[in-house]
Amino acid sequence: MVRALVAGVGDFPEPFVSEEDQADGVLGFTPLPTVAEAVRELTSAFVRAGAVTGGAPLLEGDESVFMSRWRELRRQAYPGEPLVVHFAGHGIQAGNGSLHLATSGGQAREDLLSDTCVSFGRLLESAENSGQPVLFLLDVCAAGQALVQQQLADLAAHRRQDAPRNVWIIGACTSNAITYGARFTTATAEVLHQLADGDLDITPTLAHVPLEILATAVDRHIARADRTARRPRQLLVRTPHIQADGEPQPFFRNPAHTRNARISPLAGIDPRLREFALGCSPDLDPLHFATRAAGTSTVQDVLFSGRRSQLEHIQTWCTDTRPLPQPLLVVTGGEGSGKSALLGVTVCLLHPELEELGERIARSVEHFDPRQPDVVLAVHARQLTFQQITDSLYHQLHHQQQLDHGPKATRPETPTPDTAELLRDLRTAGDVLVVLDALDEAVDPAAVLNGLLLPLAAAIGQPSGCRVMIGTRKWWDTLPALRQYLTEHPGAELDLDPKTDHERRILADDLDTYLRRLLPRKRFPRDEVRPIAQRLAQYSDHGAFLVARLYANHLLTTPDRAPAGPPCTITEVFDLDIGNLAANDPWIRTVLNVLGQARGQGMPLALIHTAALAHRPAGPRVNTYALADTRRALTKAAFYLRTTPDTDHSLLYRYFHQALTDHTKAHTDPVVLHQALTADVPTAEGDTPDWANARPYLLRHAADHAAAVDDHALDQLLTDPNYLLHAAPDTLTPHLHHARTDQGLLHAESYRATVSDDSGRHPIETRRSP
Repeated sequence: MVRALVAGVGDFPEPFVSEEDQADGVLGFTPLPTVAEAVRELTSAFVRAGAVTGGAPLLEGDESVFMSRWRELRRQAYPGEPLVVHFAGHGIQAGNGSLHLATSGGQAREDLLSDTCVSFGRLLESAENSGQPVLFLLDVCAAGQALVQQQLADLAAHRRQDAPRNVWIIGACTSNAITYGARFTTATAEVLHQLADGDLDITPTLAHVPLEILATAVDRHIARADRTARRPRQLLVRTPHIQADGEPQPFFRNPAHTRNARISPLAGIDPRLREFALGCSPDLDPLHFATRAAGTSTVQDVLFSGRRSQLEHIQTWCTDTRPLPQPLLVVTGGEGSGKSALLGVTVCLLHPELEELGERIARSVEHFDPRQPDVVLAVHARQLTFQQITDSLYHQLHHQQQLDHGPKATRPETPTPDTAELLRDLRTAGDVLVVLDALDEAVDPAAVLNGLLLPLAAAIGQPSGCRVMIGTRKWWDTLPALRQYLTEHPGAELDLDPKTDHERRILADDLDTYLRRLLPRKRFPRDEVRPIAQRLAQYSDHGAFLVARLYANHLLTTPDRAPAGPPCTITEVFDLDIGNLAANDPWIRTVLNVLGQARGQGMPLALIHTAALAHRPAGPRVNTYALADTRRALTKAAFYLRTTPDTDHSLLYRYFHQALTDHTKAHTDPVVLHQALTADVPTAEGDTPDWANARPYLLRHAADHAAAVDDHALDQLLTDPNYLLHAAPDTLTPHLHHARTDQGLLHAESYRATVSDDSGRHPIETRRSP
């Protein structure tokens, strides 16, 4: 239970200030007519968010009444029970810097402040000493001074940075600023209503809402309201959360944490598996490898079947201990042909961080028993940059070495290792297996191949035990060096696309087994399943196993009998399924088309909704769609989606396969999309974009969306120093040399030279284009 005290004081009489007081700079408290209604609405929002408020809010209470309610709140609470205190009204700073909250009857004179107003210092001290988790929400002028007092108290108490904290503050403005109109109270109420409705869309792995998410959402709401009313930007402040991996504060429960899995966008994902995944190394992506190996999105049932000869090939390659073994194995095939399934089985059985999953997978492939290398590294390269892949391999390598030999056995990890350092470490690490899936879907696959994978393979004959296993489609135009390598080393390719009738018959048998595991026997007799498997085997160039899974899901969720001939490609199944859904909900097509433009690990719900609204057909009878409608559309298409928590814990949505991204992205207008996304960025004074408060997705991918429009849009972005200061360096680098104007090049080079380590970023190397 969370107990809350919601108070507001605004019914002050019009002040009478004498000439002497005016000369001394003393002013009276003016009436605040907006406070009462805003506080009542906030009380309702608190109740919806799960807090106990004790009925109506405390309005127009004096200092003694407020302090009495504060003491009563602490007495009623059980040990460890969270408390929330919200105050809206006047705030005034005394000469010694202490903040006071103006209660009814309060006097603005310096000598009367402590007697007639509530001293925040007293509140802070009693909250610190209570041992209860306490959150102060202050909608007063000079609210930031409360944080100053908290920091001074930390210094006086010699508090360590890693010491547990029990008091947090979110204030409406900085210590030298004013606030008015109960904007912070109104915005907080709106955000708590969104939380109760599930519109904050926080990852279900968190039981409580991190205060940084709450504060950011309130800040964005205030920024939008200020922009609409053409008011100066009001900056919200909060107690910093120093620990990067600290637990969220227990004030507001995350409704998604207990949401029915059947209606969740994460439908079918075992929560324990997601918790497990978040504990793994960055970009290892255990969900990808585990679900591909299992053939299902749950990993509760392992449906992998067939591919015995291919598994035998991989086992022989892994076990080959000749003096000059083949260091590179490239698994190729069409989309959905089972490349990721084979790599997933291998990774789950051998990677030390996936041992828990490997035991489950191993029982279904008992004939597959590859040799265990000393070090196994794995990366799902989809939409990752060269630097992200390098970082992941480096961190996994040193993490495993520390586990084996202790932390003193390796050098301290550097935040951004260079490629030469990683290659040197891999070549000297002994018996190493590197598995990289979806090379063709990396941000720059040729750079990853030429700068990392082929140099590792070139170590043959050197004192290195490093082997590299790659999964990729045959995109030889993008990967000419790989094609040349396979021409020179024909034994290095494991092609999953059948070439003969005999291979197609084997594939049909494997598909038949897989489909019978997916489809209940009573509803789908074997004599109906076998023809589907045989037909799909003839179209394996289009991903027979993936199409089989998608089509089986369609059959299971559609009451009508299947058409005479099943679809034979991923996109055909998708169109068939979504066509049925869109017949009753046309909004789903607009939403899924926008999703095709999602970059990296995906796009958050709020931006998908914003972009979908921008692509809504014009006309007087066009429906108005709410955020809940967009979430509902994503839920209906959840089978085709993957979700990943962003750095702010909001969910990112993307298609689970690149073929669906390619299929849908052409149905959106890059100009409209770019304008809609940049309009989401709050504005600072002068209506300039406030990139410091932009969503993490835009800090990573605004340049990608601008580049999709034209060079002018990209130049305009790259000439904004505020954007360059806050943009994610690794996703910005590919675009800096495209700046066409001298001004753009100047800002790009200036950015490289001036971004400091204090911001947590590192200089970006850029060069002028010839």
